[in-house]
Amino acid sequence: MASKTHIFNNGPDEVAMHPASRSLLRTWERLRGESSAPNRSDVTMRDLSDILPWVCVLHRDPQQMAYTWRLAGSGVCETWGRTLTGLPAFNDWASFDRETIIRGLDTVAGMKQPCVGRFLARSFGGREVGFEFAAVPVIASDGESVHVMATFATFRDQQRISGDPLVDFEIRRIRILWNDQLPGAPATTSPAYTNNDVRRINSSFLRVIDGGKR
Repeated sequence: MASKTHIFNNGPDEVAMHPASRSLLRTWERLRGESSAPNRSDVTMRDLSDILPWVCVLHRDPQQMAYTWRLAGSGVCETWGRTLTGLPAFNDWASFDRETIIRGLDTVAGMKQPCVGRFLARSFGGREVGFEFAAVPVIASDGESVHVMATFATFRDQQRISGDPLVDFEIRRIRILWNDQLPGAPATTSPAYTNNDVRRINSSFLRVIDGGKR
C-alpha cells in the first residue's frame, strides 16, 4: 500500500495534538519574546518539567546533512529501546524518511522556524508506535550556533520491551509553522547552511510527496 507524506505550510488541520508538543511550543513562544529564538541556557528544567522525559536536543553537523543526539530524554530512549545521547540521529532510517525529517529540522535550525511532525515506528518484533514531534530553534552557548530542541512523544503509553528496539521509521507528516519576522536582529543561517541550502529548504516545502514505499 502506497504511503503519503505531507510537507506543507500552515493550514486548517490541527497543528499539534500531543500535550508534549503543545507544551514545548508554548514554552518556546514565551521564552523567545521579541527574539527569533531563545538562548538554550534560558530554557530551564523547571520550564520543561512536565515533558522532560520526551525532550531532546539535536546538533546539526556543519560538514554533512546529519544530526547528532546531544541529549535524549529517558522516555524517548526507553521507547526507542536504546540510549541515544551522543549517537548520530536518524542514520538507521530509510533514505527518503531520513532526508525528509532532516530537511524539516534544517528549516528549524537554519531559518529559525518551528515545526511539528508525525511518524510511525516499528520494532524488530513487529510492534508499531506512533510518534508526534515538535521542534524549535534555540541559540547555543556560543551565541551563534542553533540547536534543535524537540519532543518525541508517543500517542499511547509504550513500555520498553527488552530486546525489541525500534528499527523502522516512516515519516507521515511535517508541518512548518512559519512565524512573521520579529523586530531586532534578523534570523540568519549558521555556517552549516549556505545560500543554496536555504533556497533548497525553502523550495522543498508547500508540496505533497506521494511515495511508493509501502
